[in-house]
Amino acid sequence: MSVELGSAAEHQRAGVASEGRAGPADAEAEDSSAEVLLAADKLHVSFPSGRGQRVTAVEDVSFTVAAGETLGIVGESGCGKTTVARCLAGLLRPDSGTVSLRGATLGARRTRQEHRAVQLVFQDPYSSLNPRLSVRSVLRELLVANGLAEGERLERRCRELMSLVGLPAGALDGYPSSFSGGQRQRIAIARALAVQPQLIVADEPISALDVSVQAAVLALFTGLRDELGIGIVLISHNLAAVRQVCDRVAVMYLGRVVEIGRRDEIFDDPRHPYTKALLAAAPRLRDGRQGPAARLKGEPPSPAARPGGCPFHPRCPRAEPVCTDVLPPLLPAPAGSDRLAACHFREERS
Repeated sequence: MSVELGSAAEHQRAGVASEGRAGPADAEAEDSSAEVLLAADKLHVSFPSGRGQRVTAVEDVSFTVAAGETLGIVGESGCGKTTVARCLAGLLRPDSGTVSLRGATLGARRTRQEHRAVQLVFQDPYSSLNPRLSVRSVLRELLVANGLAEGERLERRCRELMSLVGLPAGALDGYPSSFSGGQRQRIAIARALAVQPQLIVADEPISALDVSVQAAVLALFTGLRDELGIGIVLISHNLAAVRQVCDRVAVMYLGRVVEIGRRDEIFDDPRHPYTKALLAAAPRLRDGRQGPAARLKGEPPSPAARPGGCPFHPRCPRAEPVCTDVLPPLLPAPAGSDRLAACHFREERS
């Protein structure tokens, strides 16, 4: 295993660079937009709720992810994080809005190459793996179906994938039930890497794992990003994990992005009241001090009964009359910066 990691990483990088429509732009077409790997633009998703009505789950969500970047998406349960993840991976078609890869819009029905380019790692690795198939069978089927390896190359590639995720080659003979939760998640990551994706969407990838192995899985994601140059979207409730591995952070509330920016800006100087409350409620182990919690009133509103104006105003300690009437757009906070916040009082510091 000592020599396989380098060759596996080289193979993976070569595969990402050689993709057809989903590959990098030609040298003649290179410009600033080529730095953007994936872009979500004004995603809107609703679901039927009976009696001909629909409930909005995601509304006007936009963000970008660069190659080699990790974007964290955080927020309370039910805020739309997983719905966004499924849209990015092509498992859910938005009512409106687009998802683009290197400037090319991914259609309602993606090609095989487009599906390969964006891979989803699910929260529960056991339920996402076929219990009747060995790890080798899972990987070989993917490689053959996508024309990525055949003959003797199949076994060598399977071993390379095990090396990439830090598992011994002997794990190929095992079945999901014979592995620990952390090992199963590594296998699920290897399955995603088998098709040489350009972006991995990880939906709560450590929440089903013991605390003792969460750090190892997070380190694996960071190592893969650095080795392969892929983009990662990490969806998590764990703010400590997000701060550890993410370059930028998007905060969602009731289906909308309410703040997005560089990790340290978000954690050290939040400009949206919901972000402030979210961070104040998180345990702080580094210095043993706990700041005064910004207590929120009540529970998040039902998506079926969205409040007018700012969706956060019924719970916001800073709310004023304008908040009940006017929906604040995402604007720079402070003015001139590339960090955005959807708050009428975004210029106020913490």
